[in-house]
Amino acid sequence: MAGVDACKHNLHGRIIWPKGATPLTVAALKSKLTPMWKDLSKWGVSSLGKGFYEFVFSTLEDLRRVRSIASWNLNPGMLKLFAWSKDFNPRSQQNVSAQ
Repeated sequence: MAGVDACKHNLHGRIIWPKGATPLTVAALKSKLTPMWKDLSKWGVSSLGKGFYEFVFSTLEDLRRVRSIASWNLNPGMLKLFAWSKDFNPRSQQNVSAQ
């Protein structure tokens, strides 16, 4: 259970891109979010594929602050965050795109 407990500082996220937009690399995503999340302690992001990402925060407080905003405007694209779950599988998620 220690592994699952260690993930209490994690969130999953999905970027919904407008039609024709080029998805960001993980490094470009982090660069875009860094100014928005400048008051947070250390955090990281990794790609899970299919437009899904896993975010890791140093503190629960940071996680709560980020999660308190329903979606983050990446211009273009919207980042939607949701609770981390151990059996999350990006391949089983329904594809959604903005029109």
